[in-house]
Order: sequence, then C-alpha cells, then structure tokens
Amino acid sequence: MLGADLPMSSRQGFRLDKIVGAAMPSRASRASESTTTKPSRFRDSAIDDIAFAAIVLGLLLGPFCFGGNLPLSWGIQGIWFPAASLLYEVGRLIAGRRHPIAIRRIGLSCVCIGAVTAWAAMQIYQGISEPYQHPLWQMARDALHRDLPGAISINVDETMLSLVRLGTAVCVFWTTMQLCHSARRAHQLVTAVAAIGALYASYVVISFFVFPGAVLWYEKWNYTQAAPSKFAYSNTYATYAGIGLIASIALAIDQFAAFDGVRSTGRKIAGVVAAMTGPGGVWLAAAGVIVVAATLTAARGGIFSTFGGLAALLALIVLRRRGKGVVAGIGALTAMAIVGSIAYVFGDAFANRLELPGFNSQDRLAVYRLGILSILDAPYSGSGWGTFRDVFPMYRDSSLGPFGVWNVARNTYVEEFQGLGIPAASILLVGVGVLVGRTIYGSFTRKHGSIVPIVATAATFIVSLEAFVDYGIQIQAVALTWTAILAAGVAQSWSRRELTDR
Repeated sequence: MLGADLPMSSRQGFRLDKIVGAAMPSRASRASESTTTKPSRFRDSAIDDIAFAAIVLGLLLGPFCFGGNLPLSWGIQGIWFPAASLLYEVGRLIAGRRHPIAIRRIGLSCVCIGAVTAWAAMQIYQGISEPYQHPLWQMARDALHRDLPGAISINVDETMLSLVRLGTAVCVFWTTMQLCHSARRAHQLVTAVAAIGALYASYVVISFFVFPGAVLWYEKWNYTQAAPSKFAYSNTYATYAGIGLIASIALAIDQFAAFDGVRSTGRKIAGVVAAMTGPGGVWLAAAGVIVVAATLTAARGGIFSTFGGLAALLALIVLRRRGKGVVAGIGALTAMAIVGSIAYVFGDAFANRLELPGFNSQDRLAVYRLGILSILDAPYSGSGWGTFRDVFPMYRDSSLGPFGVWNVARNTYVEEFQGLGIPAASILLVGVGVLVGRTIYGSFTRKHGSIVPIVATAATFIVSLEAFVDYGIQIQAVALTWTAILAAGVAQSWSRRELTDR
C-alpha cells in the first residue's frame, strides 16, 4: 500500500534498486568517486554560471549607447563576448567535459558560416590578382599615379568590421547554445530579454514626457516627433522592443498554461486569477510598457514586423496545443487585448506616420532598383561586405532627389547580396535558415520547455520581416539579442534524451 501511494517514478526506482542493487559499486568506492568528481563539477558549473552572467550583462549594456550603432561599441562587444566564450571553453577544458551539444548537430550551419567567413576574408585580402580586384582600385591608381594594393572589397575596413560583427555573433550563438542546453538557463535568458526590454521601454516612455528632445545627452537629430530612445534611430528601437515584447507575452502565456492540466473548472478560474495577480500579470504589465514605447516611436517597419511576430507566436501556440489550452488561450487573448488597447490609445504619432510616404515611396523604390543594379554588376564576387554606403554613390542617378545621404539601403537583403555577392549571401541565408528551421521543429516536438523555441521562432519573424524595409538587424543590440534568443531556441529544440545520443 505504501508503494501504491508513491509517484510512478518512485515505484520504478524501488524496482530498479532490487534489480541492479548487486551490480552497484560499494559504498566506499561511491564515496571516493564522489569526492573526486563533485569539486570538478562544482567548478565547471561555477564557470558556466559566470559565462552565462557575462552574456546577459553584455545584452543588458549593449543597447545603452545608441543601440551599439557605433564602431567603438562593436569593438567593445567584439572583445567582451569572445572573452565570455573563451572562459566557457577553458572551463570545459579544465573539467575535461564534452560540450553538451555536439557541433555535428549544427554542422550544415557551421559549414555555411565558415564558408562566408572565408569569403569575406578573401574580399579583404590585398594580395589578390588584379583581375579579381574591384575596378575602383585601378581607377584610383590611374588618378593618383601610384601603385596601390587592391582587393575585392571597395572598403577593406568596412568589410573587416563586418567580419568582427559576424565573429561576435558566432561567439554569442555558440556559447549561449551550449549554456542553454539547460532548460533553467534557457528560461532565464528569455526572462532576462523580457526584463531588459521592459527596462529600456521604461526609459523611452519616461523620456518622451520628461526630455523628449534628447537622446541620452545629445539633442535629437531625427524623428523629432517620436519618442527618444537609447538607439540612434527610433525605427531600429521598435525592432528591439518587438523582441522584448515577444518574450514578455510568451512568459505571461506560459504562466497561464501551467493551469491547463487542472480538470476542475473552478480551479481553472482560480488559476487565471492567480496568474493575473502573480507573475503572469507582471509580464503582461511589462508587455504593456514595451507596447507603449514601441508605439510612441511611430516606426512603421518595426511595428508592423512586431505584429507579424506576435501573429507567429500565437499561431505556434494554437497549433501546438490544438485547442487543449483553454487557460493559455485566455492569457493569449488578454495579452492581445492589452496590446491592441495600448496601441490604440498611444498610436496618434504612428497614425500620422502612416499618412507619409513609406514602403512605396519613390525614393525608396529607386534605392532598391539601384541596389539591384549594383548586385548585377558584381553578382559573384560582390563589392565587399558592408560597403553599401561606399558603392551606392557610384550608382545614384536622377531617379533620386538631390538631397539626403543613403548610408543604408533600408533593405538588409539587398545590402547582403550587394556586399557578399549572390553565392555567399545565399549560403549565409541557408546557414541561418537551417537554425530557424530547427527552432520551428522544436516548437512542435518538445513536450516540455517548448516556450523557448517558440519565442526564438517568433523573434526571427520580426527581424526577418523588418529586414525587407529597414536595417534593424544591422544594429548591435538587435543582432546580438536575437542571436542569443535563437541560440537558446536551437538548444531547447532537442530533449536531453536526444542530446545523450551522440
């Protein structure tokens, strides 16, 4: 009778002891093994915790100064995150333990990213044969009457900076993926992203009413009617806010979903109340603050992309639960009601922006056309990764007005194909697409902890949609936050049982 009152796992444990008890090592040998392994595991765990804290701290401080939209910021983060990765790898080496997620599980993506890295390095190599160099180098030699070293890239420094950005993102992805094989750490990362998003959103809301004409200690130089943010441009902040919003709403819905296993209707109602007055309500409040901040920026591309990410989030939750998550559904409807109401109340600036030329403006369409022409002029070699602002003036014509400087194409895909060339840019998209496909797969197959792959998938919808009409993913805060979320989603797309099968 005592055994019948125990949980199934406990009853199985008693039977297992009887079956294999004779094969168990002696108490002395177990004690000896314990004394030799516990300190090593403790040190290993402590190093992992420090590396994880360094990742989160980097994500917290990264957006502070203009969203990291400065070469100095990329330089600092290009040291910080690789240092965190090095610490993690040294800890693994000292402990003599393998990586929780073998590299072969993301082998195709590693090959793709490695190929792009090698090609970008080739673009900045100044010893390449003259026929392969960009024609502008020969034009410079003829104009200056000097022998200048040339390269495929029209601007070696910008391409090198792009390599630094890629290397930083790879360090963030690899280390975060390994650390977030732990469901606890993965959930902590999503929580940190939501909390950081709410923190910066609070700054945006307060600054809108207290010092609306400044960004940090500088006077605003663009989007003067929109809310100031820590970002240099309000439109890129909206994309960053969207990632935090996705994480906040997902955490809130997860709190509601915890009560779906209760059969009693009365207890379900009590669960809804408990979620609303507990952590679920806190995350809904955080989502509300983020919505206010994003709406006040009046950034059309970021806001529309965020709605696309929210639609993806709800679709994944509904398809996964297949109508069985009543309480989770109530949480989702509540979250959507809050988002819609706040967007309506604070959406005057956004509504005014909708009346202005935007995605279909003649200037923007002209830039897209000229960008495509630059791609077709160097379809295989590209003009150098990250060199759009150097190349575009050579193609600018009367289809654009005489005023304004186009440093970006406002279409990340055009810039990638123009800089890397069609083959390398396609390989880069394939490498990232495989990882995103893994998070989508994990969103449907994971029995527990599916919220992390779902958040990663929805966040990817935001940045990929926004990349068609703007450049949020090219901003450090957006790029690295999304990379960390994607890494956690990939890590949680496998169960522990699958990962032990090497």
